[in-house]
Amino acid sequence: MTTENNPPADSSLEQPNSQPAPVGTSLTRSKILVFGATGYTGRQVVSELQRRGLSFTIAGRERAKLDRLKSVLELGDEVSVSVADPAQPDSLPAMFGSEVGAIINCVGPFTTLGEPVVKAALEAGVHYLDITGEQAYLARMLTRYDNLARQKKVALIPACGFEYAMTNWAGALAVEGLEPNVNLWTATVTGNIKASQGTQLSLFEALARPGLGWRDGTRKLKLTASTARQVDFPPPFGRRRAVWAPFGEMITLPRHLSIRNLDSFVVVPTALGYSLQVLSPVLPPVSQLMGRLLKGGLRGPASDHLENSTWAVVAQAQSAAGQRRVVLQGQNVYYLTSVLTVWCAAKMLEAGFQASGGLGPAQAFDPTEALEYLKGFGLSYTVSHPA
Repeated sequence: MTTENNPPADSSLEQPNSQPAPVGTSLTRSKILVFGATGYTGRQVVSELQRRGLSFTIAGRERAKLDRLKSVLELGDEVSVSVADPAQPDSLPAMFGSEVGAIINCVGPFTTLGEPVVKAALEAGVHYLDITGEQAYLARMLTRYDNLARQKKVALIPACGFEYAMTNWAGALAVEGLEPNVNLWTATVTGNIKASQGTQLSLFEALARPGLGWRDGTRKLKLTASTARQVDFPPPFGRRRAVWAPFGEMITLPRHLSIRNLDSFVVVPTALGYSLQVLSPVLPPVSQLMGRLLKGGLRGPASDHLENSTWAVVAQAQSAAGQRRVVLQGQNVYYLTSVLTVWCAAKMLEAGFQASGGLGPAQAFDPTEALEYLKGFGLSYTVSHPA
């Protein structure tokens, strides 16, 4: 259930306040920095940058791993290497050389490790994006650093990985032309996915805090898995039961769209879904404890793991102006994350990129343009108008 009493004072509960501010992009800062380059997702991001022939540099916490990655991928001398650790903030500024214009941060969990990197990037005048799935962190960064990003004339785009970017773009497309006072929900399903160690750690961090929902045009606390709905996904998924999840669109979409009510749902195995609903009131402390106990034993896929995941996202909006349903579908979640983050970082460095401040993916990049690009990588999408 949603708690309707006034939530405790917290900067992450502040209301949306802004449109992106125009900014000019420095053409001298043409390199993309990948922080956490040796992790499972980071390696794929580096490979995608290499495939596209973009100029980049890599950074991480262990020099030996970085040197090994550079050797395995046969990266040239033009790809510089930096050693830095978000647990030691003084080590971060050196990553941002004079040619670095954007950073893709892959070092999680972001709740504990992300903020020093955000601060260092913005102070260096560098566009920032990351792949977090941690809603509370996303809310805090957009609230705390929006003004600094505007002052530095750079964009701050946390939560630009698969799960948040897809629901963000699908939700924005569904709302298009239906404002004001739109009711919107999104739902996500995945299959055959092997979560990386970073994703597992981020999940525990995300569940260790109450979720933020959006009800009657106001941000409210809501318990994860406290509600559920049946969703009709495209084949091969079909009709599935999904539970409420604290996804990023609750934070980002109301910043620039007139949405009255917004919910996000995710499909989990049936038994787990019912268990989560039962445990919902005590999920934050239980998840926090489990994350601490299991941290040392979590293992992600090997670096040479051949991903064969499938996924679908549904977004449905309704207002007095009508209804719209958007369905996205594709394969290989982690590979797609690398493709879309590299596309976003490259767009941020284009001379025509005209936004600054704290932004969501649909606020920073045109949803149709992004999805049309991703069609070249196995994504398909449909837009319909249910009766």
